[in-house]
Amino acid sequence: MIKFRPENGEERLAFGEVLRPDVPNVYNDFHTKENIRQFAYGFMINGFGIDRDHDNIDISSGIRIVESFIAQPNDPRGFVDGSWVVGIYVIDDTVWQDIVSGELTGFSYEALVTTFGVLVNVEDNRQVVGQTFPDPDDGHVHDFWAVTDAEGRVITGGTTSVNQHSHSISATTYTERDSADSHRHRYSLMNSGEANAQA
Repeated sequence: MIKFRPENGEERLAFGEVLRPDVPNVYNDFHTKENIRQFAYGFMINGFGIDRDHDNIDISSGIRIVESFIAQPNDPRGFVDGSWVVGIYVIDDTVWQDIVSGELTGFSYEALVTTFGVLVNVEDNRQVVGQTFPDPDDGHVHDFWAVTDAEGRVITGGTTSVNQHSHSISATTYTERDSADSHRHRYSLMNSGEANAQA
Protein backbone atom coordinates (compact mmCIF):
# COMPACT_ATOMS: atom_id res chain seq x y z
CA MET A 1 0.00 0.00 0.00
CA ILE A 2 1.27 3.44 -0.87
CA LYS A 3 0.03 6.46 1.03
CA PHE A 4 0.95 9.57 -0.86
CA ARG A 5 0.76 13.30 -0.51
CA PRO A 6 -0.51 14.90 -3.74
CA GLU A 7 1.84 17.32 -5.44
CA ASN A 8 1.40 20.86 -4.12
CA GLY A 9 4.18 22.53 -6.05
CA GLU A 10 6.86 21.45 -3.58
CA GLU A 11 6.48 17.80 -2.61
CA ARG A 12 6.10 14.50 -4.46
CA LEU A 13 6.24 12.11 -1.51
CA ALA A 14 4.95 8.56 -1.35
CA PHE A 15 5.09 6.30 1.72
CA GLY A 16 4.40 2.62 2.01
CA GLU A 17 5.03 -0.54 3.98
CA VAL A 18 7.63 -2.77 2.36
CA LEU A 19 7.19 -5.61 4.86
CA ARG A 20 4.63 -6.26 7.60
CA PRO A 21 5.44 -8.62 10.47
CA ASP A 22 3.82 -12.05 10.70
CA VAL A 23 1.61 -11.56 7.60
CA PRO A 24 1.95 -14.22 4.86
CA ASN A 25 2.68 -12.82 1.41
CA VAL A 26 1.60 -14.26 -1.94
CA TYR A 27 4.28 -16.97 -1.63
CA ASN A 28 3.12 -17.89 1.91
CA ASP A 29 6.35 -16.47 3.33
CA PHE A 30 6.30 -14.21 6.35
CA HIS A 31 8.81 -12.24 8.39
CA THR A 32 9.19 -11.59 12.09
CA LYS A 33 9.77 -8.09 13.44
CA GLU A 34 13.46 -8.87 13.94
CA ASN A 35 13.85 -10.16 10.37
CA ILE A 36 12.16 -7.02 9.05
CA ARG A 37 14.51 -4.81 11.03
CA GLN A 38 17.48 -6.68 9.49
CA PHE A 39 16.08 -6.21 5.97
CA ALA A 40 15.42 -2.51 6.52
CA TYR A 41 18.81 -1.73 8.02
CA GLY A 42 20.67 -3.87 5.50
CA PHE A 43 19.00 -2.07 2.59
CA MET A 44 20.02 1.36 3.84
CA ILE A 45 23.54 0.36 4.97
CA ASN A 46 24.35 -1.25 1.61
CA GLY A 47 22.72 1.44 -0.54
CA PHE A 48 20.78 -0.95 -2.76
CA GLY A 49 18.97 0.47 -5.79
CA ILE A 50 15.34 0.71 -6.87
CA ASP A 51 13.76 -0.85 -9.93
CA ARG A 52 10.21 -1.23 -11.22
CA ASP A 53 8.40 -4.57 -11.25
CA HIS A 54 11.67 -6.42 -10.47
CA ASP A 55 13.01 -5.70 -13.97
CA ASN A 56 16.53 -5.05 -12.55
CA ILE A 57 16.76 -1.70 -14.35
CA ASP A 58 17.91 0.82 -11.75
CA ILE A 59 15.63 3.89 -11.64
CA SER A 60 17.20 5.45 -8.56
CA SER A 61 17.96 8.61 -10.55
CA GLY A 62 14.22 9.32 -10.69
CA ILE A 63 13.36 8.26 -7.13
CA ARG A 64 15.12 9.13 -3.89
CA ILE A 65 14.53 7.39 -0.57
CA VAL A 66 14.04 10.18 1.95
CA GLU A 67 12.75 8.10 4.87
CA SER A 68 13.18 4.50 5.99
CA PHE A 69 11.94 3.44 9.41
CA ILE A 70 10.30 0.74 11.50
CA ALA A 71 6.73 1.70 12.41
CA GLN A 72 6.03 2.04 16.13
CA PRO A 73 2.83 1.10 17.99
CA ASN A 74 -0.14 3.41 17.28
CA ASP A 75 1.56 5.05 14.32
CA PRO A 76 -0.57 8.15 13.56
CA ARG A 77 -0.47 7.43 9.82
CA GLY A 78 -1.85 3.92 10.29
CA PHE A 79 1.29 1.91 9.53
CA VAL A 80 1.35 -1.49 11.24
CA ASP A 81 3.61 -1.82 14.30
CA GLY A 82 6.93 -3.40 13.31
CA SER A 83 6.52 -2.79 9.57
CA TRP A 84 9.37 -1.48 7.44
CA VAL A 85 8.15 1.80 5.92
CA VAL A 86 9.86 3.65 3.10
CA GLY A 87 9.23 7.23 2.00
CA ILE A 88 10.30 8.26 -1.48
CA TYR A 89 10.65 11.58 -3.25
CA VAL A 90 9.60 11.07 -6.89
CA ILE A 91 11.47 13.09 -9.51
CA ASP A 92 10.37 11.06 -12.53
CA ASP A 93 7.10 12.45 -13.98
CA THR A 94 5.91 9.11 -15.34
CA VAL A 95 6.42 7.30 -12.04
CA TRP A 96 4.63 10.08 -10.15
CA GLN A 97 1.62 9.97 -12.48
CA ASP A 98 1.49 6.18 -12.14
CA ILE A 99 1.38 6.57 -8.34
CA VAL A 100 -1.36 9.21 -8.44
CA SER A 101 -3.45 7.21 -10.94
CA GLY A 102 -3.17 4.01 -8.92
CA GLU A 103 -1.08 2.16 -11.48
CA LEU A 104 1.69 1.75 -8.89
CA THR A 105 0.25 0.66 -5.56
CA GLY A 106 3.02 -0.57 -3.33
CA PHE A 107 6.60 -1.57 -2.65
CA SER A 108 8.16 -5.00 -3.01
CA TYR A 109 11.60 -6.23 -2.05
CA GLU A 110 13.93 -8.61 -3.84
CA ALA A 111 16.49 -10.61 -1.90
CA LEU A 112 18.27 -13.93 -1.63
CA VAL A 113 16.99 -15.53 1.55
CA THR A 114 16.99 -18.82 3.42
CA THR A 115 13.55 -20.11 4.33
CA PHE A 116 12.41 -22.74 6.77
CA GLY A 117 9.03 -24.25 7.55
CA VAL A 118 6.93 -23.35 10.57
CA LEU A 119 3.47 -24.28 11.80
CA VAL A 120 1.03 -21.38 12.08
CA ASN A 121 -2.60 -21.02 13.05
CA VAL A 122 -4.71 -19.19 10.48
CA GLU A 123 -8.27 -17.91 10.61
CA ASP A 124 -11.04 -19.15 8.37
CA ASN A 125 -12.52 -16.83 5.75
CA ARG A 126 -13.63 -13.58 7.31
CA GLN A 127 -15.43 -10.42 6.34
CA VAL A 128 -13.68 -7.09 6.88
CA VAL A 129 -15.23 -3.62 6.84
CA GLY A 130 -13.66 -0.19 6.82
CA GLN A 131 -13.19 3.02 4.88
CA THR A 132 -11.02 3.70 1.84
CA PHE A 133 -8.29 6.31 1.78
CA PRO A 134 -9.41 9.64 0.26
CA ASP A 135 -9.36 10.18 -3.47
CA PRO A 136 -6.36 12.45 -4.17
CA ASP A 137 -8.37 14.76 -6.44
CA ASP A 138 -11.49 15.59 -4.40
CA GLY A 139 -10.99 13.78 -1.08
CA HIS A 140 -14.10 11.57 -1.18
CA VAL A 141 -14.05 8.19 0.58
CA HIS A 142 -16.16 5.02 0.51
CA ASP A 143 -17.12 2.49 3.14
CA PHE A 144 -15.98 -0.94 1.98
CA TRP A 145 -16.37 -4.63 2.77
CA ALA A 146 -14.15 -7.51 1.70
CA VAL A 147 -14.15 -11.26 2.23
CA THR A 148 -10.66 -12.70 2.71
CA ASP A 149 -9.47 -16.29 2.71
CA ALA A 150 -7.43 -18.00 5.40
CA GLU A 151 -4.23 -16.48 3.97
CA GLY A 152 -5.60 -12.91 3.97
CA ARG A 153 -6.18 -12.72 0.20
CA VAL A 154 -9.33 -11.01 -1.03
CA ILE A 155 -12.02 -13.28 -2.44
CA THR A 156 -14.59 -10.58 -3.18
CA GLY A 157 -15.69 -7.16 -1.97
CA GLY A 158 -17.01 -3.74 -2.84
CA THR A 159 -17.75 -0.21 -1.69
CA THR A 160 -20.77 1.94 -0.99
CA SER A 161 -21.94 4.41 -3.60
CA VAL A 162 -20.59 7.97 -3.27
CA ASN A 163 -20.95 10.71 -5.88
CA GLN A 164 -23.02 8.29 -8.00
CA HIS A 165 -20.33 5.64 -8.28
CA SER A 166 -18.97 2.62 -6.42
CA HIS A 167 -16.06 0.19 -6.77
CA SER A 168 -15.61 -3.56 -6.67
CA ILE A 169 -12.71 -5.07 -4.74
CA SER A 170 -10.60 -8.00 -5.86
CA ALA A 171 -7.08 -6.96 -4.77
CA THR A 172 -5.66 -6.55 -1.28
CA THR A 173 -4.59 -2.89 -1.39
CA TYR A 174 -6.80 -1.01 -3.85
CA THR A 175 -10.29 -1.03 -5.36
CA GLU A 176 -11.07 -1.56 -9.01
CA ARG A 177 -11.68 1.56 -11.10
CA ASP A 178 -15.18 3.07 -11.01
CA SER A 179 -17.67 2.61 -13.86
CA ALA A 180 -16.24 5.65 -15.69
CA ASP A 181 -12.74 4.08 -15.46
CA SER A 182 -11.50 7.31 -13.90
CA HIS A 183 -10.04 6.38 -10.53
CA ARG A 184 -9.65 3.82 -7.79
CA HIS A 185 -8.98 4.00 -4.05
CA ARG A 186 -6.36 2.52 -1.79
CA TYR A 187 -7.56 0.76 1.34
CA SER A 188 -6.11 -1.25 4.20
CA LEU A 189 -7.36 -4.59 5.49
CA MET A 190 -4.95 -4.31 8.42
CA ASN A 191 -6.48 -1.12 9.83
CA SER A 192 -10.10 -2.22 9.43
CA GLY A 193 -12.54 -4.11 11.61
CA GLU A 194 -14.20 -7.48 11.27
CA ALA A 195 -17.87 -7.61 10.35
CA ASN A 196 -20.13 -9.32 12.87
CA ALA A 197 -20.93 -12.20 10.55
CA GLN A 198 -18.19 -14.60 9.52
CA ALA A 199 -18.07 -15.39 5.82
